[in-house]
Amino acid sequence: MLSEEEFIELCSKYKTHELTEAEYRKLRMWVDGSEENYRFFSNYVKLYKAEMRAETYRQADPSKGWQAIERKRKAYRLRQRLYRVVIAACLLTAVILGAFYFNSYDETPVVEKSVTLAEVFPDLPKNKVTLTLSSGQQIVLDKDSVQAISDNGLAIASGSNTSLNYQKVAANDVSVPQYNTVTVPEGSTFTLTLSDGTQVTLNSSSVFRYPVTFKGDRCVELIGEAYFDVTHDGTSFVVKVDNKEVEVLGTSFNVSGYSKKSMITTLVKGKVEVKSGGRRRLLLPGEQATVDDEKGVIDIASVDTELYTSWVSGKYDFTETPLSKILRQLELWYGVRIVYKDPQVRDLHFDGTVFRNKPLGFSLEIIRQVSDVRFDREDGVVFVSLHK
Repeated sequence: MLSEEEFIELCSKYKTHELTEAEYRKLRMWVDGSEENYRFFSNYVKLYKAEMRAETYRQADPSKGWQAIERKRKAYRLRQRLYRVVIAACLLTAVILGAFYFNSYDETPVVEKSVTLAEVFPDLPKNKVTLTLSSGQQIVLDKDSVQAISDNGLAIASGSNTSLNYQKVAANDVSVPQYNTVTVPEGSTFTLTLSDGTQVTLNSSSVFRYPVTFKGDRCVELIGEAYFDVTHDGTSFVVKVDNKEVEVLGTSFNVSGYSKKSMITTLVKGKVEVKSGGRRRLLLPGEQATVDDEKGVIDIASVDTELYTSWVSGKYDFTETPLSKILRQLELWYGVRIVYKDPQVRDLHFDGTVFRNKPLGFSLEIIRQVSDVRFDREDGVVFVSLHK
């Protein structure tokens, strides 16, 4: 089993073609050890190769290419004349270096230990959510152990710092609709099972309001991002995001509505209708609707749904994605603040995967290994810049 430090070191040597045969076998054994390992290393290679292509493109200069051809043509004529000069220069350099070595040799070796980003950024996500009951009472769910939840004297659910499961309550046991609210801060994700059996996974920095029990049509409210797996019971299920709505019968979909001005709905299976003002659009599986209130439109596009829903399983897949968007996801997961010293670094694009169960530094180290991006920490803030 490789430690994170060993894996990062082997990846670095792989990139520079410095792996020994034993190290190659060790890395190969780790990669073949599980599907997740294979996927992670494959994405590392994609990142590395994409950066190489980008660097080659950035450095390409047609005029310099013609100059190089001309230099090679002239170099042949000069080679004979320079030959003797080079030999003399090499002999002189050898003498100078030899004298320097014998005069400065110190038997005590200097060992300089490099510090990896995994050590600089050891952060791991810590789940801690707040449940607000209809009575106004707030319960902080920050423990692994399961506790019973009651609202106005009625047992309604049981939950921990990772999930909350509502039990089915008879409609006549609740005289007026009671609403609960879950607030998920940065650095946390949370899963709910509503009283109708619908599964809801909330991403970081999200607020979700919902009835303790449903009467007739089901309606919930969201600020942030959530993945829904809706139970079909013959009634509609509506997700409200500010003045926008997603209506379904029974389906799986993702809604991202961090901004009041826009909402992104990604449909995995089933059928949903997206509404905003007087506009309506029907979505089919594999499609994504983007509501833009400023432009007054609902745009539909075919997408790879895995890229927009992979966060639910604790990983974030990305393809040709700007670094700013990748780091925004890490901000949400780890509850850190990111500041860009070099604005142009925000638009560097990457392919790959990052995992929520790894320290923050582990993901940053992989990005650093395959690019010119530098990460520094100061007073809890992550500064992003380009190597000079």
